[in-house]
Amino acid sequence: MKTDSKLARGALEPSSGARGLLWPGIIMVGIITQLPFLYTIYLSLHDWNLMRPDLGVTFAGLSNFGQILSEPAFWEVLKNTFFLTVFCLLLCLAAGMGLALLLNRDFFGKGIIRTLFVSPFFIMPAVSGIVWKTVILNPNFGFSAYITGKLGLPAIDWLGKYPLETIIIVVAWQWIPFFMLVLLAGLQSVSPDLMEASMLDGANRFQQFFNVTIPHLLRYIEVALLLGLIFIMQTFGEIYVTTSGGPGYSSTNLPFYLYRLGFQSWDVGGASALGVLIVIIMTIFMTILFKIMRKTFGGELS
Repeated sequence: MKTDSKLARGALEPSSGARGLLWPGIIMVGIITQLPFLYTIYLSLHDWNLMRPDLGVTFAGLSNFGQILSEPAFWEVLKNTFFLTVFCLLLCLAAGMGLALLLNRDFFGKGIIRTLFVSPFFIMPAVSGIVWKTVILNPNFGFSAYITGKLGLPAIDWLGKYPLETIIIVVAWQWIPFFMLVLLAGLQSVSPDLMEASMLDGANRFQQFFNVTIPHLLRYIEVALLLGLIFIMQTFGEIYVTTSGGPGYSSTNLPFYLYRLGFQSWDVGGASALGVLIVIIMTIFMTILFKIMRKTFGGELS
């Protein structure tokens, strides 16, 4: 038996020649991804402002990191990023689950309805922001102003009074279709025999959903939250075309704050230091998220 298991492991393990074929791809990925990050770390340790070429590039150590962490604006931006990411993920997960459950059945025009629900995901972020800003939320001629006018209510300047909340809605609207697609794929993979067996055991619809469907969807939820976290934390286009991070820093997230430092203040060292901090913060967010998920679902995720 031991000989057979060794032979099986040997058959599954790639040969030395096959492993050698992997090295070009590994080296290429390392060059493309790691060298720029290492250069960013190098720049984060230097003072370099493009508006002051006379000062040159000087070694600054960790002073760029200390300066960013000591600014009140950074902590306000970090709070905005946290609320934007968490509430977008919750909205996308709840709405995506609801739409997936509705579309996981046969009805007339199912293909057209699914296409309409998925279409926001294929709209460019900047275009989505412009449409929401001008067509829907404009307090003078937008659709929301038309509705409030018909109801005899004053028009609301959503982007002026509730900038961060409005951006959360815009970003969630664009990412709900992605969550819906992932969860719909999970729902369609649920075994009908399993559902029938639960019905024979006397389970009602709610018991089926929480005791059969949700445990089956855990890995799909994990994938959706992982990818959603990565991309939602990088939100930039919607903010750029709607509020430009204002008023003040009230709707600025970490990527847009990096843009402000790098392309408005031209502080290369500070922007590089912020980029390194963003990588660290995103890693912490992802670790905390999956620890919470594993604790909530009893360690069923791996």
